[in-house]
Amino acid sequence: MALVIKNLWVKDGNISLAGKTVPFWGFAPSGGGTPILPGPLIEAEVGDMIWVNLHNRSIPYPVSVMFPGQENVFTRSGLGLWARVRPQYENNVIVSLTDYLEPGQNMPVRYLFQAVKPGVYLFESGTSPELQVQMGLWGILIVRPKDYSSQLKTAYGANTGSEFDVEQVLVVSDVDSTMHTALNQGISYNLLDYAPDCWLINGRSCPDTLKNDDDADLPNQPYSSLISAKVGQRVLLRIINAGFLNHTLQLGGLTGRVVAGDSFSFISATSDVSYQKTAITLGAGQSFDVILIPETPGEYYFYAREYGQVVNDDIFPGGMMTKMTVTP
Repeated sequence: MALVIKNLWVKDGNISLAGKTVPFWGFAPSGGGTPILPGPLIEAEVGDMIWVNLHNRSIPYPVSVMFPGQENVFTRSGLGLWARVRPQYENNVIVSLTDYLEPGQNMPVRYLFQAVKPGVYLFESGTSPELQVQMGLWGILIVRPKDYSSQLKTAYGANTGSEFDVEQVLVVSDVDSTMHTALNQGISYNLLDYAPDCWLINGRSCPDTLKNDDDADLPNQPYSSLISAKVGQRVLLRIINAGFLNHTLQLGGLTGRVVAGDSFSFISATSDVSYQKTAITLGAGQSFDVILIPETPGEYYFYAREYGQVVNDDIFPGGMMTKMTVTP
């Protein structure tokens, strides 16, 4: 068992989407760091304790972090005692789904929980989540099984059919740039007017999805979604929807086996309820783990089945699209 400590600093910045600059709020890994979308990756092993310190010096709103799928999360504000997280009320009206940090507060809010179940999860703001999650205050948590190693790469442990040679997290999401601009300027926004015009994988729109990690032109969007594999390798796609809308990701003409959903394994030593799919449909917040075993070299494009989501300003190709290159 280890202690995994992660600092998250809430900051405002800009992301490049569909050929335009869009303001966003994101998590930075340090006080002097750059906010990124998705936020800094948190990785742990089953049994580890995860300690997250949340700081906010940049945006003039209360913020928080919640960890869907994680039970027994405790929090501590300032010099107070640890207590189980709980919804926060003012005048009998809920104002946050979890303990939050006031803007400019010097002491961070701390969150502590034990990783008890392998899988891939979102972490996200629990304060005005209908606004702050859309603005970019979310990230990914990966919990490895106890028997994970460089010799046995597996998402859910032995006998779960989740052994892999290549792993890629693909986070699909949708952005309304008009909403981002309004909220960043402190202007109220009617959620009934929500109309996404940017479609993302790992915080980027195609063709930026086809660039490498940590591209110099995308300082706030460090995560590529490119995939490289060899014929016969087991490719694990960890697909998760951080957006507000449903999305269907076509698997490049390949057929994958869905081995887990919402971090529940479909295969065990005694049963197998996995199934094959050529496209994966995800509701908001939903995730699936898919194993692909390519048999033929070539380029395979993964793209949104909703064709209005594979364009930038109505020009194809763009939006929610990326590529897997398979070599002999």
